[in-house]
Amino acid sequence: MAQAGVGTAFSDLETTRRDFLRMAGMGAAGASLVTPSKLFAAVGTTKPEKIMVAADAHPAMMSAAKILAKRLGWTESAISTYEGVPKVSEGEIVLALAKDGKLLPADKPNADGYTVTYTGKLGGAVVWGARPRSLLFAAGEPHHWVGKAVTYRRNPEFALRNATWHADYPVAEQAAIFGANFFVANLPASPALEALPDVHGALGAVDKKNLVESGAAHKARNAATVKEFHDADVEVYALLPYGNNFATWSPVLYAAVLKVYPSAKGTPMENSHESAALCPSDPLTWKVLEAYVKEWAEQCGADGISATFWDNYSAFCQDPRCKANGLDKFPNEVYEFLSRYHKLLTAMNVKLHMRTWSSGCPHWLGTNYVHAPGYGQFGISHPELWGRVIKETPADLIMQTKIYHSDCEPNARFTTLLGKCKPHIEMVEYQQSGQFIGRQYFPASTVNYTAATMKKALELVGPNGGAQISPGGESQPPQFDIFQDILNNDCIYAWRELTWNINVDLATMWHEWATQIYGEAAAPAMVRFVRASEDAATWCWCPLGHGSATNGDYAGTIARREVLLRYTNRYYLPEFAALLEPTLENVTKLEKQQADCMHRLDEMAVALEEAKPHLTAEQAAEVTTRLDWFRHFAVCNTTLDVSLWRFRYLRALGAKLTTDPKQMKELAAAYDLIEAETPKLFQYDKAMKMSLYRVPLGELGPRYMNLGNPRSLMHQIYLESLAFVQESVGVDYVPKEWIRGTAPKMNVQANARG
Repeated sequence: MAQAGVGTAFSDLETTRRDFLRMAGMGAAGASLVTPSKLFAAVGTTKPEKIMVAADAHPAMMSAAKILAKRLGWTESAISTYEGVPKVSEGEIVLALAKDGKLLPADKPNADGYTVTYTGKLGGAVVWGARPRSLLFAAGEPHHWVGKAVTYRRNPEFALRNATWHADYPVAEQAAIFGANFFVANLPASPALEALPDVHGALGAVDKKNLVESGAAHKARNAATVKEFHDADVEVYALLPYGNNFATWSPVLYAAVLKVYPSAKGTPMENSHESAALCPSDPLTWKVLEAYVKEWAEQCGADGISATFWDNYSAFCQDPRCKANGLDKFPNEVYEFLSRYHKLLTAMNVKLHMRTWSSGCPHWLGTNYVHAPGYGQFGISHPELWGRVIKETPADLIMQTKIYHSDCEPNARFTTLLGKCKPHIEMVEYQQSGQFIGRQYFPASTVNYTAATMKKALELVGPNGGAQISPGGESQPPQFDIFQDILNNDCIYAWRELTWNINVDLATMWHEWATQIYGEAAAPAMVRFVRASEDAATWCWCPLGHGSATNGDYAGTIARREVLLRYTNRYYLPEFAALLEPTLENVTKLEKQQADCMHRLDEMAVALEEAKPHLTAEQAAEVTTRLDWFRHFAVCNTTLDVSLWRFRYLRALGAKLTTDPKQMKELAAAYDLIEAETPKLFQYDKAMKMSLYRVPLGELGPRYMNLGNPRSLMHQIYLESLAFVQESVGVDYVPKEWIRGTAPKMNVQANARG
């Protein structure tokens, strides 16, 4: 998935977006994550009555006081300041730093943690933070500690907790919501390479003026943004443009570079997805790249730079110079990039954070081959790919990898890199951005998967390691807001809880989440509803353990669907390869999986009916509509997969010069079902305002309210299956009541007489 952030194109887009949000009252100054009825609810208490914070406190502590007041349903008039040492009176919550108090050794908070001590009958308490941001973390979860009578201690499991920054909301509130101590942000920059006068001089006058002026504007704006992070006592790492393809980083600079440094042009491998824009064996390449990264870092002004290595891993240049010195190989290339970036940024007192994953199974993308060099089959393994980086770069390079080993979930294979990068700090990434659950439309929990994999991840990275979350939605409009989503923000809540307490009781956690959104009476039924959605999602999108497209949408052709089955990273494992066999046994297994999916959807429907009397009218309407979307999509999606396996069975029989005509009856029924269900997909009231959008559905348009059309794939499956059958039995054997669509062309290559 490509990251935005290429030169002025992203900069202008991001500026426009933020200006729009600001004008619409949704920008950092106007929007708030902290609402009593949303992600974390207010604690229903009238005691205590005041929040006290030191007059000279760090800005993060005052932000914590304001967030806590809002959580408790109070106005900011409840906040007062104190001078000198912290001391608590009845009816007060005092926010203080642990270094200013006299805590017992067992009560001293660790790392980013906090400890709450209590006094008196009216709920007086002191929240002792290990550092200023610790008070933000406490303010984000008062339901855990307000009103208790005994000392409450809260320390994080992971030393590093990293979240993707959302420009729509204040940094302090995001830190409170996520419990995160550093962020990765798309901070716009427009390097002009003025440090290289020959390249800069080769730019056209308009491009030169635009880059210089944009760079100055971005630098000033970024300074204000970075200050907001520091005022929240958290660090920020700026996203370097995706991959290492300089031609996409800045097309105008790339053209200027080739004009003055023609020897720097790389030589790509034929039919390779890796473009080799620049040659890593040419010294001028590094002169350009280092000047660009340096200027990018200067304009961003962040604490660190985050470099992404997925596809477009590196130059992958096949120039004779690279073949001679080994820079035509992925392990040497990624080492060259990261070692040089690290040396450059360290001299600037800027940290380096590297994000990677396996990029899925090697596969063809049109006429180009996506090498996916970390996959571990038909090539080097993930640890081998990063071996030189792990062994030869300084230990302070942070190495982050996605928890899953492909972009096709659910229940993807666990990463093969995590736990193998010592002495580097290791982080595990959870990309809660619509993977496999239909762009976050449908109720589709991932909490069980997160809980199971995070425990394993913590064991591998250790307490000094980290966890990251990228919440959002793939291919969603700007009005999308995962934080306000009353269904799938359970994934954010669970990530936050687990990064602070890996052994949290999941039943208790679920009840807390549901109660804060739906109320005490509706919570038990809504927990059953959302928990059932995880199995429903797995059985909908994961046929026999294999996955689907990134957005969980319909594949338009058989070829595309089979590429996705290959891309799931289970394809080459013997126990899963067996499930791809074109057999009736596997068709039967898929029919059972389809039935299980429908059963879970029925359970969700029963739970929703039980909850409805206790839901608001708006909640009931939204959840009902989204369940309806899920059910009709799942009927089509599972029917397509069962039909695909029937087709594959008939195709295999055709290769053996035989067939099974009875399958056409089942395929005709599937054809009819898809025809009947397709018009029911994504029906909605245009005036409906759902929690995950800031505007009514009618203002989004049909572009965002669909996941493709299942009919084209079903038609191809049916017609090609019929052709395989008729190749053996002729055109008059299959009963007419089983015939659908236009008569297919025969698969036979030539007529023959015996």
